[in-house]
Amino acid sequence: MLRFSKTASPIVVWNVTRKCNLSCVHCYINAVGEEESEADMGELTTREAMDMIEDLAAIKSPMLAFSGGEPLLRNDIYELNVYAMKLGLRTILSTNSTLITREVAKKIKDAGFAYVGVSLDGSEEAHDRFRGAKGAFEKSLQGLRYLMEEGVKTGVRFAITNQNYDELSKVLELTRREKIPRFSLFQLVYGGRGKEIIDWDIFNEQRREVMDYIIEEARVSNGMNIVTADNYADGIYLLQDVAEHEPERAAEVERLLAMQSGCPAGDGLANVDNRGDVHLCPYWQSRTIGNIREKKFSDIWFDEENEFLAKMRDKTRYLKDKCGRCKLSHLCMGCRVRAEVACGDPFGEDPACYLTEEEIAGVKVRLHDKGLVT
Repeated sequence: MLRFSKTASPIVVWNVTRKCNLSCVHCYINAVGEEESEADMGELTTREAMDMIEDLAAIKSPMLAFSGGEPLLRNDIYELNVYAMKLGLRTILSTNSTLITREVAKKIKDAGFAYVGVSLDGSEEAHDRFRGAKGAFEKSLQGLRYLMEEGVKTGVRFAITNQNYDELSKVLELTRREKIPRFSLFQLVYGGRGKEIIDWDIFNEQRREVMDYIIEEARVSNGMNIVTADNYADGIYLLQDVAEHEPERAAEVERLLAMQSGCPAGDGLANVDNRGDVHLCPYWQSRTIGNIREKKFSDIWFDEENEFLAKMRDKTRYLKDKCGRCKLSHLCMGCRVRAEVACGDPFGEDPACYLTEEEIAGVKVRLHDKGLVT
């Protein structure tokens, strides 16, 4: 968490292409088939991409994530990463890994990616169904193994819905069995195709059960890094658990959560899509604040006259309803994308918050001047 704490410049997720060899039901960017040409899609050219990378390096962005679509379908992906590395940027790759052969894994290693995240939605039948392609699971798993053989740091990402809720333990066990060092649990965010499957989201009672399971698994992980994403209430729930079971560590956990400070959209996190449009986070494609073909990313991001950006960087002042009542909102702030889709207001309450009224009042974890008192 220290590595990803808020800085003056954001982590940038760049969707290098919308092209993908799969058709995933929960794709937040509505990826398209491989047959669509780059010219028709208006993707950034290599030179335009390099200009953006130079700008990100100049403002010392802490990380650049190459995402998609499927980023390995972009021919200059390795060249661009080498260029980013030379300029001092830390880079990671998000991939479905079905295209990773031994040769590709070596190219990924040689290009210098610090980390490769691979999505698995369940065991074979469930994963193939989610990805819209028979055999996707075996190809993804083999790609992971090739990366491990090359010594590339990898991790599994699992996006939970009510369609694969029962698959969580299977994928976590697979991650452990394959000796993959990182497991990330993602929640459904209502962006892209995610809007079409909102009814696939799990119930808040299930979120509590999942967190109880994840916390216990983390305690016996034997070195595997287990993280959750896309629901910042998880941090508060974890803090409550630590305050109850390991009170000597509670102050440290609260300090780390305060440094991360919840939803980073429009503050510690930015997104650039394949056409160069700048968004507040990867899931928030409906809000565009500029295009790097017209103005440098740094000029767009640090525009002091952008009123909405100013509000996003001071979210706790504008939160409403349950999020507004929460005494621990500075540690969470909810998901602003889910709030906008569900409530019609980006500062409304996050429907995925599973904390009780007692919990958001700080009864289980009481804060004094943002310092922990248990």
